[in-house]
Amino acid sequence: MRFTPLFRTFPVLAILMTAVGTAPADTQALKHVTVMLDWYPEAENGGYFYASVTGLYRAAGLDVEIVPAAPNAAVEPQVALGKMDFGIGSSDETLIARSRGIPLVQVMGSLQHDPTGVMVHDASPVRRFEDLEGRTVAVQPGVPWFSYVVKKFKLGSVRVTPLSFDYAPFLHDPGYIQQCFITSEPPILEHMGVKVRWLWVKDSGCDAYLALDTSQRFMTENPGVVRAFIGATIAGWRGYLAHPSIADAEILRRNPAMTQLQIDLSRKVMIDYHLVDGDEKGASIGKVDPARLENQYRILRDLGIIAKDFDYTKAYTTQFLPVGAP
Repeated sequence: MRFTPLFRTFPVLAILMTAVGTAPADTQALKHVTVMLDWYPEAENGGYFYASVTGLYRAAGLDVEIVPAAPNAAVEPQVALGKMDFGIGSSDETLIARSRGIPLVQVMGSLQHDPTGVMVHDASPVRRFEDLEGRTVAVQPGVPWFSYVVKKFKLGSVRVTPLSFDYAPFLHDPGYIQQCFITSEPPILEHMGVKVRWLWVKDSGCDAYLALDTSQRFMTENPGVVRAFIGATIAGWRGYLAHPSIADAEILRRNPAMTQLQIDLSRKVMIDYHLVDGDEKGASIGKVDPARLENQYRILRDLGIIAKDFDYTKAYTTQFLPVGAP
C-alpha cells in the first residue's frame, strides 16, 4: 500500500523521508526484512509501526514485516538462527548471548532505558530497593537485574515467586510486590483508581537498553539493509512522538486486546521519562553508548552470569547510527 496522501496530513513525513536518505520505493526492488517484537504490539513499538504505515521503510527500500512475540517467547534464538532479521530485547540478554557464542549484535537502542521496574501499592513501606529485604517479589525467573539488586542491596532473605503477567494477585493483596514495565501496569492501575508506586531498575545502577539486535551474519552480509532499517526506524520514532495517531491505529488493528487509553498512558510515561530520546535534549534516539554497555558487562561478569571474560565490544556496534548521532 502507498501512503502518498499522508504527506498532506502529516507534512513532517516529507522531512523524515529526506532524513532516511534513500530513493523512493517505486524506483527499486524492496528488500524483505523481518523484525520480532518482545511482546504484542504496543506503544513501546510505536516507531516501528509509524515507519511501516507511513512508508518510511518503503522509501528506504525495505518491505518490513513486524512480528509480535508471545509471552515468554525467546527472541534472541530466532534472530541468531536467521529466522528473524532483527529482534527487540534487553541489552543484558545480548551480552549474555554473545558470551555464550551466540552471534547477536546490538545495532540500535530501541528504547534508551529498559522500562522494567518493581511495583508496590502506595501504602507499602517499600520505598527503596533496600526495603525489599525479607519480602516476596514476583519476578520473571532468572532475570539479571534482580540478581544485581539482591547483591547490591544485600537482600539476603528476599523471596521470589514467579511473575504471573496478571493484575489479579496485585489487586487482591495490598502487600504484593511485582516486576512491572513502568510504561504499562503502573499508569493503567492508577487510571483504574489503584494508587501505586514503583522503583525503576535503571535507578539501581543496572541501566540496560531495550535493544534492537541482528545476527553477526546478517549484519556482515547486509550492511546497507541494516543502515537503512535503522535510519528509517529512528525517523519513525521522531514521527511517532510528534504524530502518533496513525501508528496507534495500526497497533490497535494488530493487537485487539490493546486500547487507545493504554497506548496514551504508556506513551506519556515514555515521553515523561525520555525512554525514546534519552534526555531533555531529545537527540539520543537510537543511541548506543559503549560506556553504558561496558558497565552492563561488568555487572554481569561480577554476578557470574557471564562466566568468563570475552570481547564484549563484539556484542554491539555504533557503525550504522546516523553520522553525528551522540
